[in-house]
Amino acid sequence: MPRYSDERNAAVLKKLLPPQNRSVVSVAAEEGIFDATLYSWLKQCREQGMLVPGNRNTGEDWPPRSQTGCCR
Repeated sequence: MPRYSDERNAAVLKKLLPPQNRSVVSVAAEEGIFDATLYSWLKQCREQGMLVPGNRNTGEDWPPRSQTGCCR
């Protein structure tokens, strides 16, 4: 199993987040990374409290800092 650098991980994840909002499948195909790997990376981000696509939270249960973080 390949190990990806933190820089590559961040660059790939950036494609999944706004403003690009690309699908996991399209980014995985473009980058040559299994889509399961990208889903795993997104899960790790969620567990660290980051707001990422696929998070089923509505925002009402987010901490106040996260609710306003996108408006800065």
